[in-house]
Amino acid sequence: MNNLFKIAAMACMVTLGFTACEKDDKNPEKQEYQAKVMVKSGETKNLADVSTTDNTEGMISRSGDVYSLRNFRQFTIDDSDLPTTTAANSYYIDLKENDGTNETDAALTMNATQRDMDIIANASKGYTLSYIDKAFETVAATDEFIALEDNKLGILTPFSPEGSIGWANYDMSVHHILAIEGRTLILSKDDEALFKFRVNSIYSDETPNKESASDNYVYYSIDYQEFK
Repeated sequence: MNNLFKIAAMACMVTLGFTACEKDDKNPEKQEYQAKVMVKSGETKNLADVSTTDNTEGMISRSGDVYSLRNFRQFTIDDSDLPTTTAANSYYIDLKENDGTNETDAALTMNATQRDMDIIANASKGYTLSYIDKAFETVAATDEFIALEDNKLGILTPFSPEGSIGWANYDMSVHHILAIEGRTLILSKDDEALFKFRVNSIYSDETPNKESASDNYVYYSIDYQEFK
């Protein structure tokens, strides 16, 4: 019996270059995409140090497959193509690259003025924006999302047209912008859901600096995860 077992094992090893016996080699582990800014799980990086653009700042960390971007903002560029210390009116980001970028290459635009904090998908590159009122952690690519015809979400005020959809509300009582709890945004391209993300705050360190009419904005705080 031992000899028969050895003969069978040897036959298995030589047949078609081990194809009859292969196990793990049939499904090798997929290599992680090499983003412009690589962040390991449990790691935090300062975009001011590692961004491929020199007008971007913010702290980015990762836990498992979820990325957390805090105090994200960008600055204007002067005539010498150098960043200034003046915050730009719009920030541009590519979630796939974990990095700030420019208007042309951005997947998402985050407007950053007192009266305009719209989140906009770059339709010129095929990106679309939708949403679902479901906790970020539980959202799956198979969920049914609500498409946004203009591919953007803004701030809702008491004066917004009836039926308007936004990612945050403006609280008139304290003049603060508060993200809508449980609303998850979806970035898609060519009808394929790519990322889910939520906007947590537009205040530095996610904390208004005054009891009313805080002015420590616009610093975007978002969490995002790629659908795989």
